[in-house]
Amino acid sequence: MFEILLVKLINYLDTLPPLILILFAINNKVLRGSVIFYYLIIQFLFNLSANILNELDWPNLYLYHLNCLFSFYALSYFYFKLLNTKKSQKIITWVAVAYTLFFFYNIFLLERVNVFNSNSFGLASFILCGFALYYYLKLFKSPTKENISKSPNFYFNTGIFSYYTINFFIFLTYNKLTEGQDPLVYLVWKVHNIVFFIMCIYFFTGALCKRVWDK
Repeated sequence: MFEILLVKLINYLDTLPPLILILFAINNKVLRGSVIFYYLIIQFLFNLSANILNELDWPNLYLYHLNCLFSFYALSYFYFKLLNTKKSQKIITWVAVAYTLFFFYNIFLLERVNVFNSNSFGLASFILCGFALYYYLKLFKSPTKENISKSPNFYFNTGIFSYYTINFFIFLTYNKLTEGQDPLVYLVWKVHNIVFFIMCIYFFTGALCKRVWDK
């Protein structure tokens, strides 16, 4: 009984933590005022829908295509605001346009909506990790007097970087695993959900920065 509940809990680690953070944001201006809040809403809605369809044994892979695209837009806008220079904003805008073209090319010619979109998830992960690394580089090259341990954006960025870096290879190989009905597919996605939960912990830590450490 305990093992069944544990498995069920892990399966919903991509749904329950975002919901908790969304509810927490009602009384937290730091999280509610960030693009991360909208990213969490996207994750909750699409992941909940995918989990419900999976419980009903109905097709749900098309939801991952939508999740990937809208999540990429939300996080691109997060870095658009975070990096906040004309050069970086121009680059992010053009990267988003190029990614959109690739996304639809992938759907129509490579990975249809009825399979997992390893290509678009993999490319999105690579791009977002690049944005995250650039933010770290910017902090390193232009240190400020502000303690980064008190910066919400530092924790938000670290959560994003951790999630997309660790899951990069999961995204790239998941299509093949599902097509070949590899028994590893269930274990691999549980690892993904645990990493997603870790990202949410980083988001929660960032949301507490102004409330706790700046007192």
